[in-house]
Amino acid sequence: MTVVLVHGVPETARVWDRLRENLDRDSVALSLPGFGAPVPPGFGGGKDDHVAWLVERLRSVPGPVDLVGHDWGALLTYRVATVFDVPLRSWAADVADILDESYVWHDLAGCGSRPATVSPS
Repeated sequence: MTVVLVHGVPETARVWDRLRENLDRDSVALSLPGFGAPVPPGFGGGKDDHVAWLVERLRSVPGPVDLVGHDWGALLTYRVATVFDVPLRSWAADVADILDESYVWHDLAGCGSRPATVSPS
């Protein structure tokens, strides 16, 4: 089984390098568009664009996979794991409080002190 790791913002896939050195199995660390990876043509940058991008990547990895998300990657992981038919064996994500409507993004996320706007759809 392959572990697929999705980083947060403003990080790149390199945030997973030391962890990957200690895994005893195959792993893939994805770089989000604009954060270590080119922005695909027509990519709008919204939540749905990121989710579609991640779903496409997951479907290209021989599965099932173990998906791990951090920060923005966690938000994408929650969405993909609970809504889309992708080849997942397991999934894990941090920042569970990101789903609370009063969650406040860190300043580097570009949202300042505004609450996050995460909808279930």
